[in-house]
Amino acid sequence: MFLLAFLFCGCVAQQSNELTSATDRPAAQAATMPSSNAGNQTPVSAERPASLCETKNLVPVPNPLSGDNPPHFLVSRAKPFPGESFQDSAFGTRLTRVTSKAGVRHEYSRFDAFNKDKSMILLVFPATGEWKVFRTNAVPYDADSNLVTTLASLEEPRWDPQDPNILWGSREFSVIALNVSNGEETIVKDFSSDEVIGPIIRNEPDLYHITMNSEGESSLDKRFWAFFLQGTADDYRPRYAFTWDKELDAVEGVYKISPEEADIDWIGMSPFGNYVLIGGLDSNGGNLSGLTMADRKLSRFHKLDSATAHADVGVDVEGREVIVMQDTKTDYVDLIPISWTTTPVDDTGNYEGTGRTPLVRLYYDSASDHGLSSGIHVSCNAPGYCVISTHMEPNTPEKNWLDGSIVLVKLNATMPQAFYVAKVGGACADYWEETHATISSDGKKILWATNWNEGVGAENAASVFEVEASIC
Repeated sequence: MFLLAFLFCGCVAQQSNELTSATDRPAAQAATMPSSNAGNQTPVSAERPASLCETKNLVPVPNPLSGDNPPHFLVSRAKPFPGESFQDSAFGTRLTRVTSKAGVRHEYSRFDAFNKDKSMILLVFPATGEWKVFRTNAVPYDADSNLVTTLASLEEPRWDPQDPNILWGSREFSVIALNVSNGEETIVKDFSSDEVIGPIIRNEPDLYHITMNSEGESSLDKRFWAFFLQGTADDYRPRYAFTWDKELDAVEGVYKISPEEADIDWIGMSPFGNYVLIGGLDSNGGNLSGLTMADRKLSRFHKLDSATAHADVGVDVEGREVIVMQDTKTDYVDLIPISWTTTPVDDTGNYEGTGRTPLVRLYYDSASDHGLSSGIHVSCNAPGYCVISTHMEPNTPEKNWLDGSIVLVKLNATMPQAFYVAKVGGACADYWEETHATISSDGKKILWATNWNEGVGAENAASVFEVEASIC
């Protein structure tokens, strides 16, 4: 698999009723937004993003709420060489293959693989579980001469929003900041010695680490965090949820998770740290059934959706904290405000009074000549926008306008807009072949992975691509 700039990747199609939980995701084995007011739960909001993407050079989707937009089918071409740039034949965007080694790729759609100034990129080798940081001053990025460091057992590594040299992560019960330029590690917090969490860890010796289940995130400014405490008992289920204010070094809330509430995909914070988000599945019970928001004290819970599907947290054009997620009842991708007044769509598919907005239609109709045959992923790293990428099973023909495509969606509840970005050349028969397109936090690059229809089903066949064109 290789990475592309205006980046692309592919994998096994998942229909709306075939959701993948974080516990099903293969692990990589061996491993400026305002800050929230810490003294109370008064929600912090942002001003409308000052600079939004320039989309004048992108091809608009006539009606993203229609299942029948003009399709642009992939035009076959030879597999690009490492470092080769070429033009997308459908949309005119410029793409580059930015990796060369078999099986190296970015992690997931929800996370920006680039550091603050894009001088480095974080890549994972799924077959070995290694995480490596490479410089990006020359392509392919994964050339040995670009290697900065190999991470040593750092879980859930994420770039710092300001310092281009710092990666945040966790190990056992500690939050760690790693300076990748000199290898220095700082233990920012060891919860085993915390006055609130420490006694829980000592009293339940099978607890072995803190985790966001590989999909959650801290607040954008890295101040507010939400974790599970996970143990080996009860089939490794999450046993506690807790929140932490890094600035005050204070655990704000702890919630003991019952066995009936433990079917959870992920936990994380809203972008500005106002709320905890818990990806409960539709089979879950108690306070954590479906996609759930909570206050930082974990004392108030509210259901945003009856299920948790492929999604990402983000900020819309008005500066509101939102989630963009596939609605499994309607097969639209919805803009979901993170608000106590937002409610799920009912069984009839009625949006009235829910506070949520359909953005893009996923036209799953196998009997139709233009029914969608792809699974999707969502990336909302750039304020005001998200990227939706698709992946298709082998030997599946493109029919729908979204099949084998990557699109940019403007997060505007008043007038949703979408733009074609690139076609995905590849098929997905293995998790690590999925496209997982991710947009950088400044919106200037999109990465994704693809096997280019070679070695389909082999984890080590995909490479990474990126869109070179500045779209923001």
